[in-house]
Amino acid sequence: MKFSGKRIIKIALILIFICCTLFVNFYALKKILRCGVDTYFYDKLLVAYTIGGTNGLKIELDKIQITDKLAREKMLAKDFTARLETLTDPGVFLQDKVDKNKRMISSLENLRNAAIYIMFILFCWRWIINFIAKSKSKKSS
Repeated sequence: MKFSGKRIIKIALILIFICCTLFVNFYALKKILRCGVDTYFYDKLLVAYTIGGTNGLKIELDKIQITDKLAREKMLAKDFTARLETLTDPGVFLQDKVDKNKRMISSLENLRNAAIYIMFILFCWRWIINFIAKSKSKKSS
């Protein structure tokens, strides 16, 4: 079975459309939510550290492990508690984590928007090609 050039282009465009759809609806959203939880967690700890110093940070960590219902936040709290003893300046570490997660969320949102634009362009292009093909077939009849 031979594939014509048009058929290969159609298959490639369909695959691009499917990849964009999967990226927009699954990967990007889950990654944005995960980075959002991380940002919220580290920002909460940064506020506690700014206001109460190391003691305020430890109090907030204990409070998170007892009262929070998010499993990801509890895991982050457990990891950070173990790491806290080795940090020389927790404020710098926390600020770096918050900034890094905010940049990641921003870049994922930009990639998601680009994928949506690509899907819109492909949809419009396909619609225009079908419209032109229909008008040509009506003229030839």
